[in-house]
Amino acid sequence: MQLKRTSTLFSIALALVATAIFDAPASAQKAASPSTVKIGYFNLTMVKAKTPAGDADALKNQAEGQLRRDIETGQKAIEKARADKKTEAEIKDIVKQVQTELAAKQQALFQLVQSATLQDTQRLVQAVNVVAKKKGLDLIVDANAVYAGGKEVLDKGIDVTNDVIEAVNPMAAIDRAAESKKEASE
Repeated sequence: MQLKRTSTLFSIALALVATAIFDAPASAQKAASPSTVKIGYFNLTMVKAKTPAGDADALKNQAEGQLRRDIETGQKAIEKARADKKTEAEIKDIVKQVQTELAAKQQALFQLVQSATLQDTQRLVQAVNVVAKKKGLDLIVDANAVYAGGKEVLDKGIDVTNDVIEAVNPMAAIDRAAESKKEASE
């Protein structure tokens, strides 16, 4: 009797363990449920064109112009040294000095442009996050940077370009209102 009872308990325990082992993966998996993702998109090119967030681009253009002028000044100094019949050693020293100065200026301008670019990017990301929260969107993408599914994003998503422009540059809302008013009166 004792053996039969132990055997029965063992069988029950074995059945419970087997059930737990085979059912564990099913219960551990997350139940698949359909979910909707609210998607927004914006036109980064338009945002850059209509906001001061393009400071880095303007700074880059100024830096390139300054470097060109500095190169021309250095070339003139070298040409003047040759015209003044300076020795080859003196001309080499002038060339080295010009190259050193240009390299230092180029590095400083690069760091300045890089810093401005980082600030612009941070300002844009912050503005996009504000718009996403305000509009209740789960995802916002640059419409020009979607390589697959772009048509679906544009068809089903929400265009938040003007909202992003206004979040980056609050004065843009005033400008847009003035434009709308002007168009309505025409």
